[in-house]
Amino acid sequence: MERNRKSGSPTHAGAAPPGKPPLPPFRREAGLLLGMYVLSAVALCWVFPPDAVWPLAFVGLVPWAIATCRTQRAWLVHWGSFLVGWGFFLVSLRWLLPVTGLGYAALALYLAIYWTLTAWAIRTARRHGVSPIWSLPVVWVACEWLRATVMTGFPWLFLSHGLYRQLPLIQVSDLTGAYGVSFLAVLVNAVLVEWALQRWPAPGPRSSARQLRAGAVVAVVLLAAALGYGYFRLRQFDFDDDAALRGPRIAVVQHDFPLISRPPYGADPWVVLTSYVVLAAEAAREQPDLLVFPEATWSAYQNIEFIEQKEVVSETPRGSWAWGYACHQAISALARGDYQEANAVIAKLEQDARTVLPRLPETSGPPVAVLVGASSIEQFPEAIYPKTRQYNSALVYDRDGTQRRQRYDKNHLVPFGEFVPFFQARFLGFDLHWLYRWLNKLSPFSYGGTKDYSLTPGHELTAFELAAEAGTFRFGVPICYEDATPYLIRRFVWDGPRRRVDFLINISNDGWFLHSNELPQHLAICAFRAVENRVSIARAVNTGISGFIDPNGRIYSVVTKDGRSFGTGIIGYDIKHVYLDRRSSFYGRFGEWFAGLCLLLSAVMWLGAVFERWVLAAKNRISALLRKAGS
Repeated sequence: MERNRKSGSPTHAGAAPPGKPPLPPFRREAGLLLGMYVLSAVALCWVFPPDAVWPLAFVGLVPWAIATCRTQRAWLVHWGSFLVGWGFFLVSLRWLLPVTGLGYAALALYLAIYWTLTAWAIRTARRHGVSPIWSLPVVWVACEWLRATVMTGFPWLFLSHGLYRQLPLIQVSDLTGAYGVSFLAVLVNAVLVEWALQRWPAPGPRSSARQLRAGAVVAVVLLAAALGYGYFRLRQFDFDDDAALRGPRIAVVQHDFPLISRPPYGADPWVVLTSYVVLAAEAAREQPDLLVFPEATWSAYQNIEFIEQKEVVSETPRGSWAWGYACHQAISALARGDYQEANAVIAKLEQDARTVLPRLPETSGPPVAVLVGASSIEQFPEAIYPKTRQYNSALVYDRDGTQRRQRYDKNHLVPFGEFVPFFQARFLGFDLHWLYRWLNKLSPFSYGGTKDYSLTPGHELTAFELAAEAGTFRFGVPICYEDATPYLIRRFVWDGPRRRVDFLINISNDGWFLHSNELPQHLAICAFRAVENRVSIARAVNTGISGFIDPNGRIYSVVTKDGRSFGTGIIGYDIKHVYLDRRSSFYGRFGEWFAGLCLLLSAVMWLGAVFERWVLAAKNRISALLRKAGS
């Protein structure tokens, strides 16, 4: 026990400073905070597909935000938010565990930081009398935007994604992006939080009742405006009935070949190739304008430059040319309807496979344009290191079996899945390749560090042309995770006010995630890209979910089996018209203006917290030292 210098009265260690209310017992405060935090985390886990209990998006944050505002120990709020946020992401992203246990835990740990940043901001605002009604939606959107961009970005589990089936509400995405839908959901949470704080007062500054009334009015007005705008947009076109809005007929092909993150990684590639070709031949008989395979399912270097080059440099894997040439022959024969030639290729592969492989019908089929996901490789024999550049690509075969020289190379690569950081990197003149070698050894795809598997990103957003009965159309092919990246898809579709493509085709290989919740979550995210840019999207995905999304975000057809859209054994194809939309998009033209504004306002709150806690605290300590020295 020590004595207060001014009053001489005894003060217990750990008691609140003079002028502040006493702290409640630690166990009671920590237990209440933990219970409310866990309640929010559990509720939010149910918001996202496949459960998609969407009303929880409007109330799930309430317990967490109440406890954040009421708890007096700031360190308890910050660490509690971090730990519960980590738990939330561990549960919601558990589909990553089969691919990379270490990366899964590390990613969840990083994402949890944003829960603490949000708590920090709304507490700072509340100390200045600003209600969570105004601070919580702004900072939550700012953190979603940061998650989507920092360290190549991971734009997953936005609160808006749980509302993907609520079509009237999500139409505002063509104004604000998916961030605007998250803002509306968090705003409702924040009004409920302020209502609870008015009836359950906490120590410290309190918001006025006028803020609650104003916030409730703003929430109702914005929700009504969003729904009104949504119904207006939905009624502009009836895509099903208006034949003028129908674009080309696209066939998406889906097989079921799960993958694992250790050798041999999955089924034998010749089994995968032949199974897909046989399934595609069935779809080709319905004469679609374009037949689409998923992303890189049989893992071959298939680009025409490599096939024509024939000579292989030392860094190119042995046997890769012969395998790539066989894949090229099979797809070329399929495209021109020469099933006898395709079966001849399969017969040669059987000799290597030493097993019976599926065959196509002996009769010829109709020619069809084919889009295939494959690896591409460029060789540089004269270079010292590296002698090759590898890409994750989309290739197009025309109806005569010719592969176009125009291809799309994936721009946005996945860290550690498609490239290892610091490959050929230099920083301030220092060579960091040693760091790359160490990280490469940790990857399950490098065979213990003996293989450089890192891909090279593409730099162009290729627009392919497709000639169909209804005319000639342009389309882009975002590969896999790129359809989750809002800023990349916007650049695919829009060049300022000019539309670059008529529709998109997303090719993915979600076989790494073993029929998990990742599949419906990926589909839900893709639906927002359709609304934001007013563009149809066809999806061809190994293991699913393959199907079609219209420019209003409606998922109007998917590959199913026994009424299931995801799970084991869903094999088939779907053929539908993609729809054309000539409407403009404010978001398509101006991008993340709304999220950027929220980030700017949030930065004010974070900088205010830094100034208060660190700069002013340092000033007070210096003043105290000067007074002590003067006395």
